[in-house]
Amino acid sequence: MDLRRYPLDEQNCTLEIESYGYTTDDIEFYWQGGSNSGSVTGVENIELPQFSIIDYQTLSKKAVFATGSYPRLSLSFKLKRNIGYFILQTYMPSILITILSWVSFWINYDASAARVALGITTVLTMTTINTHLRETLPKIPYVKAIDIYLMGCFVFVFLALLEYAFVNYIFFGRGPHMQKKAAEKAAKSNNEIKSRLESNKVQVDAHGNILLTNLPSEMGGPDMMGALNDPRATMFSYDSASIQYRKPLTSRDLYGRPALDRPVAHKKSRLRRRASQLKVKIPDLTDVNAIDKWSRIVFPIAFTFFNLVYWLYYNH
Repeated sequence: MDLRRYPLDEQNCTLEIESYGYTTDDIEFYWQGGSNSGSVTGVENIELPQFSIIDYQTLSKKAVFATGSYPRLSLSFKLKRNIGYFILQTYMPSILITILSWVSFWINYDASAARVALGITTVLTMTTINTHLRETLPKIPYVKAIDIYLMGCFVFVFLALLEYAFVNYIFFGRGPHMQKKAAEKAAKSNNEIKSRLESNKVQVDAHGNILLTNLPSEMGGPDMMGALNDPRATMFSYDSASIQYRKPLTSRDLYGRPALDRPVAHKKSRLRRRASQLKVKIPDLTDVNAIDKWSRIVFPIAFTFFNLVYWLYYNH
């Protein structure tokens, strides 16, 4: 028997009637009614526990040996294995165990005991089913169809367990390490900005005039000129050779120089960027949740595709 497609296989069994002591010179065998299906009756009433007879064929021939030619009648049955038993005993349990392993995708990622126990239990159950099936079959060197299916289910169950190992590594391993590095980088940036702001404090004299000697050179030029929201706006100027004080703007300066609005907008955008750098990045756990969410979709789709390919291939 060829069991490569087991249990979706079809087998040919032959019943032969042959003369043992008389050659064709003494006796002839033939099917009554000729070599056709009408010569055999009662085949439709035969019931087998694991097979169904889907066709049969009769044949008359001669077997030639050294002692002579002997008559022979052959009745060949084409049998198809009944798969109902295997669906209930092997396929359905394997499918349900594979689906059960996906329950871990809906369990919270910090429930390590529950997810690991569920993953290991499903893996061991698939191993037990595979071992029990191998004990009921002869030891053959090639792979059977049911072996491929059980191995596929085992791979899906094992990948579900590895998925949690990956989530656990992201959440408890690589995740905190990356968050710590981000926090250290943000703290370092905060310290640099604070020290720069402290060094850039503006000094005011006794008359209320602003001294601009402490501003860095990078703040010179157009950046030193701005219009305040107060109607009594003031204009700042900077000279590398001396210290200048503020002076009130006239209506000519206020309305005749629209270019002052651009440095104000530029300075506001710069302040917004610096303020955003002061914020410490909050740890983001959406990556861990996204892995579970994608697994809830990818695993069922992949398993459904595997079943479609398997059943379409072995049923034809």
